[in-house]
Amino acid sequence: MASLNTVALTPSGALADDRRFAIIDGFGHYVNGKRNARVHLLRSSFDPCSQTLTVGGDSEHEERSFHVDRDRHALELWLSNFFGIPVEFQENTNAGFPDDTDSPGPTLVSTATLCEVAQWFNLTLDQARARFRANLEIDGVPPFWEDQLFGLRGTTVRFKIGEVIFDGVNPCQRCIVPARDQTTGENIPDFAKRFVEMRKKHFPEWAEPSRFNHFYRLAINTRLADGRPNLTLNVGEPLEIIGTQGTPEPITLPSAAKRPSRWSGSLRVDCVYDNTPSVRTFRLTSTDEAHLPFTYMPGQFLNVALTVDGAVQRRCYTISSTPTRPHYCEITVKREETGTVSRFLHEHVREGMNIEASGPGGKFTFTEDDADALLLIGAGVGITPLMSKIRYLTDINWHGQISLLYCARAEQDIIFRDELMALQKKFRRLNVTTTLTRETGPTWNGLRGRITPELLCKVLPVENNRRIHICGPIEMADEVTNMLKVIGVSPEQIHSEAFGGAAKTLVPSNNNASIIGTATFTDSGKSEPIHLGQSILEAASLVGISVDRGCMEGICGRCKVRLLSGEVTMAVEEALSDSDKVDGYVLACQAKPTGNVAVDI
Repeated sequence: MASLNTVALTPSGALADDRRFAIIDGFGHYVNGKRNARVHLLRSSFDPCSQTLTVGGDSEHEERSFHVDRDRHALELWLSNFFGIPVEFQENTNAGFPDDTDSPGPTLVSTATLCEVAQWFNLTLDQARARFRANLEIDGVPPFWEDQLFGLRGTTVRFKIGEVIFDGVNPCQRCIVPARDQTTGENIPDFAKRFVEMRKKHFPEWAEPSRFNHFYRLAINTRLADGRPNLTLNVGEPLEIIGTQGTPEPITLPSAAKRPSRWSGSLRVDCVYDNTPSVRTFRLTSTDEAHLPFTYMPGQFLNVALTVDGAVQRRCYTISSTPTRPHYCEITVKREETGTVSRFLHEHVREGMNIEASGPGGKFTFTEDDADALLLIGAGVGITPLMSKIRYLTDINWHGQISLLYCARAEQDIIFRDELMALQKKFRRLNVTTTLTRETGPTWNGLRGRITPELLCKVLPVENNRRIHICGPIEMADEVTNMLKVIGVSPEQIHSEAFGGAAKTLVPSNNNASIIGTATFTDSGKSEPIHLGQSILEAASLVGISVDRGCMEGICGRCKVRLLSGEVTMAVEEALSDSDKVDGYVLACQAKPTGNVAVDI
């Protein structure tokens, strides 16, 4: 790695002689540090005047010099012997061998960014330079300043260095190389995990978040926008931003009439990061494709299946990410001391693992055509479906007003706090109000206390065509719903999703003609008349029998019970395995008896 005061550009926009040579194996792949650890033992130097490459390595391979043209065959034999596989030595003087062929211009980073990253891992500036190997450095700017040199997908940010014009295209995706010492190959444990945590923590307000399908990105990729020949760059030349070019790619989402079909299979845990001391986000990707194998609506959930202590446990978790970013989805989970699956996720699920999932499910959704204004009310981890809607609506630059009223216990429990602050600055139609119920520290200058009718009146949209979405514990959802009705909000405008299922009161039917039989609950010794269209869960609730429940849509499996006699119909039975069906299990939320039934609860 060398520093130059002046450098010429090739017709492709790459720096002259940068990545001019490549070693290729028999499968057409680069022989590099990602694929072959012996790269770290190879020592080389190139003399551009004599066109001589000198290579050496361990004690078994004597150092030799080769002319890159006349001695090509001998050089390839030496390299093949060194790596233990047949290789070719190739040259490209026009464009070199860039990682991103769509953006073959120089990669660019600020010196301050490299200094910041070096501190994360106790490296020197030169060590950080050697690991990330950007072509150009900008000085005199704050860390991550270069993240403003790209925009929404489909656009570029045009800028000029001296007399040369470039387009900034996207943040540069990193590989495993920065984790390793450039001379010894020694690896820093958990480098990528730590990098992702710190990159997210220091994510600048000027960066476009939609370009970060993951946070293991640093520096930017560019392409040459100036077709003039014989262009050069010189140290000390200023960088001037010209402006955004192009049109953002359109974002499409299935309409409510065409909701995504359900899917089941494996997803890869791409990264895990903490939101608060007790809340953690798991980013999930396809195991073999660039895009997720399903689409979803903002506000829907996934059913996750994990094997805990030898038994399969299923739980529903809301997707907190936005469907406008189809490369991944995220679930944000609070660690509950009594929650078997949430504790397992926090304690055992890590990057690189695969988990079984199915979905999407749920009708607690919102899209841009549903109303002209939206009030979101959440408590605790109930913010997750609301955050999916906020991310979606701000990504598409929705025309309506978005208000979020969020209730947390203490300042450290505010989930998505930094991101919401950044989104408010970028999206003026988003207004976030947070109130804390147990905050006693001097650092909090915001609201305190539980949600009140007076507070609701302050944040309630004035538009007639408005929607109010509530998510939190059942008691909170009920209280807020009643407050809204008292202050004059139409029930049709209120939609809620509460922890543990829908928060509704079940009452017996007075229509005796609709009675089709009796539900007998053998373990509890109780029975209840069954009305046409009534589920086992509803009948059990009416006689005071508590049945564990989750999604209320037949895909989480938490309400699974054994049917001892009688017959039922189920619109959805996705959570039942073939062995469950053989053993007589049904889903209480879906199972509607056709006559007398006996259930083992």
